[in-house]
Amino acid sequence: MTFRHNQTVEICKKEEGSHSPGTYYYYTATILAAIGRTRYLVRYENRYSEDKTRLLTESVDESDIRPSPPSVPYAGFQVPDRVDAFINEAWRLGSIARKVDPNYYVKLDSNGIEVHCPFYKVRLHLEFEDGRWIYYRPRNDAGEAITTGVTRNDDGKESSSEEPLRRDADQANTSEPRR
Repeated sequence: MTFRHNQTVEICKKEEGSHSPGTYYYYTATILAAIGRTRYLVRYENRYSEDKTRLLTESVDESDIRPSPPSVPYAGFQVPDRVDAFINEAWRLGSIARKVDPNYYVKLDSNGIEVHCPFYKVRLHLEFEDGRWIYYRPRNDAGEAITTGVTRNDDGKESSSEEPLRRDADQANTSEPRR
């Protein structure tokens, strides 16, 4: 995927020393320049240099970069919705453990700890696959993971599929995507 100068993106970082899934953090950054064909120079919005005097700038491999996810105006999260929680200057993957109006407790995938999060620091977790934003809903009663898709047109406008996308061969379930 090609990124543009000054494009806002997210950089995926794996937690140091961890080999388990769900230990990825997403940091917001801006593309400053392309370095060859597969690397980019980025400046983080919330990470600082070691001396804490300026925003961190570093070279990042293209495979660790994704576009910024679309803004999905959704606040009615329920147990066990998959979400990202903004904690320690990064978006961390987890699931809703409980709701205390209007805020949430999010159980982080990285360490299993429940963290209290204000509603404005919780967003729907989306994966970027094959140029589309995918939401993996929790498993349904039949144990199938159901996904719905959101894409961005060339002009940056969002559109969502009306039909759930599925990762398994059985296409019998036609559940409506949650809005």
